[in-house]
Amino acid sequence: MPMETLLVLQHEAVLARQREALLAQLAEGLPEARVVLASHPGEVPEGLRVDAVITPTLPWLPEALSRLGAYAWIHFLSSGVETIWAMPFDKRRVLMTRSAGVHAPAMSEFALGAMLYFAKRLGRWTRQSATPHWRREWLGELTDARLTILGMGRVGSLLAERARVFGMQVQGLRRHAEHATPGVTPLTRTRLPEVLADTDYLVVCLPLTDETRGLVDDGLLESLRPGAVLVDISRGGVVGETAVIKALETGRLSGAALDVFEHEPLPAGSRLWGREDVLLTPHVSGTTPFYLERAVALFLDNHRALAAGQAPLTPVDVEAGY
Repeated sequence: MPMETLLVLQHEAVLARQREALLAQLAEGLPEARVVLASHPGEVPEGLRVDAVITPTLPWLPEALSRLGAYAWIHFLSSGVETIWAMPFDKRRVLMTRSAGVHAPAMSEFALGAMLYFAKRLGRWTRQSATPHWRREWLGELTDARLTILGMGRVGSLLAERARVFGMQVQGLRRHAEHATPGVTPLTRTRLPEVLADTDYLVVCLPLTDETRGLVDDGLLESLRPGAVLVDISRGGVVGETAVIKALETGRLSGAALDVFEHEPLPAGSRLWGREDVLLTPHVSGTTPFYLERAVALFLDNHRALAAGQAPLTPVDVEAGY
C-alpha cells in the first residue's frame, strides 16, 4: 500500500509535547510520506486526499473526515473503539485498524499492582502511616491464588503470563477458545459459575460490545467465592457498579479495584467513593509515557503487512464491534 499523504489527528496538548518525536518516528518509518497534523477540524485542509488517518476516537473525527477528499484507512490510537459506532461516517467503506495490545504492559502491571494492593493490605498501611499507630496483621499472598481473567486478548494474555511468574493459577475466558494461551486453563461461558466459585481474583479486561455490556452483574458476582477481589480494567459498562456495591456489602467481594466507569468522571454521589474496600482510579491503567510511540509503531507494522500483501495485524471487526 503506497503512503504518499498521511493525516494525524491529535489533541493539541499531546502535539505540544510529542510533535517532534511523532514526526521523527513517522519520517523514519515512512520517509516518502507527507504528514499533515491537525488538532481540530479547521486545521484539516478542505478536499485533502490522504492514504491514511491516524487518530484517537475524537468526538470531532466525523467532521474532520468530512473535509477530506479521499481516505482509505483509519488507524485508531486506542484499543477500544466502542465510541465510533455512533459516529456518522461509513465504517465499511474503508479499512479500520486499532492499537490493540499497546496497553498490555501498563495494564497488566496495573492489574498485578491492584491484586497486591489487596493481598498486602497496602491501603490499610497507607492510612496507618498518617498516624503514629502501630498495628500488625497477617497478610495474604498471590502464590497459588486462583486468578480468573475475563478477556484473553493481548492485555489478558500478558497478565496471565506475568501472574504465573507470581505462582498464580490462571484460567481465562476468551471469545475464540481455539486460541489458547500457554499455561492458562481455557474457559467457556457455561463453565463460569463453576470456576468463579473457586476464584480468588477476578480481572475483567473485555471490550465493551453488545455482548459484554452488563456482563458482570449480580448473578455473576454471586457465583464468586466469598471474599474474592474484583479488578476492572475493561470499559465502563461491562461491570455493573450497583452489583459491585451489593457484592461488597454482602462480603461476596472483599475488595474491588475499579479503573473504568459507566459515567466518567465518576459522579460525586456514587456510593463507591470513600469505601476502604474500594480502590478507585480515574481510567489511568493504560497510561504510559510510551503509549503514542507504541501505537504509531503498530500503525507502521500494519502498513508493512499491507505493503507485503498480507492482512492487517489489528483490524477493527465491524461485526464483533471491536
